[in-house]
Amino acid sequence: MVKYSDGLDGVATALANRGRRQVVSRLQRGAATSSQLAAELGIGLPALHKHLTVLAGAELIDSRKTGRVVTHRLRREPLRRYDDWLAARSGFWTEQLDALAGAFGDPAPERKQPK
Repeated sequence: MVKYSDGLDGVATALANRGRRQVVSRLQRGAATSSQLAAELGIGLPALHKHLTVLAGAELIDSRKTGRVVTHRLRREPLRRYDDWLAARSGFWTEQLDALAGAFGDPAPERKQPK
């Protein structure tokens, strides 16, 4: 088996957890310290640290420590790569289902274009 890493496994694993998705959603609005994230999300620092470790491993966040304060920022490129991968799969399956509907004589339904 060929081994390669496109980074998508780590992103998918990181986003599979609701708590980590909440961290990502919060960081989309801007950088935040660990204390700010824990307070806003209503979780303890130990639980937050576990989420941040997974997000950092997936290269979804950058963290910088200044004194005793750790500030986290979202890295958008891994999310863009994951979104591109999903969009390509979505397009493929949309075409396949439209072709199947056409084979049964149903006109292809009107579809909204993704953003």
